[in-house]
Amino acid sequence: MNDALKTYIKQYIELESGMQELVLKKCSSLCAQCTSVCCDIVMCVEAIKSPFLKLVHQQADQFDEQNGFLSATGCSLKQGRPSVCYEYFCDNQFYFQPDDLHAEILQTLGALLHHATKDAKSDLPLEDIMQEEDLDLLDFQQLESQMAESLQALDIIRTFYRDGTLTEDARNALKLIQIPEEFDTPAEASAQR
Repeated sequence: MNDALKTYIKQYIELESGMQELVLKKCSSLCAQCTSVCCDIVMCVEAIKSPFLKLVHQQADQFDEQNGFLSATGCSLKQGRPSVCYEYFCDNQFYFQPDDLHAEILQTLGALLHHATKDAKSDLPLEDIMQEEDLDLLDFQQLESQMAESLQALDIIRTFYRDGTLTEDARNALKLIQIPEEFDTPAEASAQR
């Protein structure tokens, strides 16, 4: 593994940890009341198929054929979860946001990993590159730039959740974060209240 990849993995872990912290704060009370399980073994399989995610989580040996990484207390992966685990929020999560801005911020928060890893090789995100040897051959300049944008957005979102304010510069920085098409539906649920 080359130095650029090692550095990128450290930044990825920093980003994912920050996202987990904020998502838990914003979503855990509603999730705790829900009887549905959003996680599915199909998502867990992504974490063991992806050479990049395996380098991040280093827990492939803990994968269970029946349950994946899902335990009685939730996901056992502390890092290296597929980006879909952060991108997907149920309608109730959007509906119970205080307003449309909070719903948009939550959606942006969920897209930070996707943004940081998109177009790693042509139009493939980093987690979809299936040959480990290809990871060392990537041009990390673009990925590092996208990671910097995602880390900046994470700091902005932290500040927003703490202070409730969003400057014009902060709004512009958040607009750089690209939300995956399958999750790019404005938080209509909160608007329908």
